Amino acid sequence: MVVSSATHAGTQPFKCGVAAELLRRFGQLRLRVTGASMLPAIWPGDIVTIHSVRLSDVSRGDLVLFFRGQRFFVHRVLDVSDDSLLTRGDSVLGPDLPVSSQELLGRVVSITGAGSMRAPSQLRVIGTLVALAARHSTLVCNLLLRLHACYRQRLRATDVFPPEAAWSN
Repeated sequence: MVVSSATHAGTQPFKCGVAAELLRRFGQLRLRVTGASMLPAIWPGDIVTIHSVRLSDVSRGDLVLFFRGQRFFVHRVLDVSDDSLLTRGDSVLGPDLPVSSQELLGRVVSITGAGSMRAPSQLRVIGTLVALAARHSTLVCNLLLRLHACYRQRLRATDVFPPEAAWSN
C-alpha cells in the first residue's frame, strides 16, 4: 500500500522525507493512502493515522508504516524478529523483504474512510476471502476498486462523505 500526498513523482521523496521527520519529532502523522495492496482493510483515498513505534513494540497482525525506495508503505506484520519485521500487503501474493528498524516509522492506529473512523484489525473471514481473491486476480482487484469508487461517489452525492478537498488539510 503506497501512502503519499505527492502529486508529482519528483516531489514525492522530499514530501516523504518531511513526513517521516514530522512523525519522528511529534509522534503522530496522518496520510492519505494511494495504493491497493491492503484491500479490503484499507482503500485508496482512506486516511491513516500513524503513531511512532519501536520495533520491539510491534506485534504480529499490526499494520505498520515503513519507508523504502523513496516511498511509504503500509503493510501487515506477518512475523517479528529481534532486528526486523516480515510484512505483506493483504492483497499481495508474496511477503516484502524484511523491514529493518531503520525503515520502520510507525503503526497504524486508525483508518478514516467512507465517512467513518475505525481501528485497524485482523481481517475476518469475508475480508480474508476478498483479500485472497484480490491477491490472485487483477480482475477481482480492479472490480473491487471500481465498486468502491462508485460507493464513495454515492456517499458524496448524499453529502454523507465530504469531497476530497475537505480531507487534504
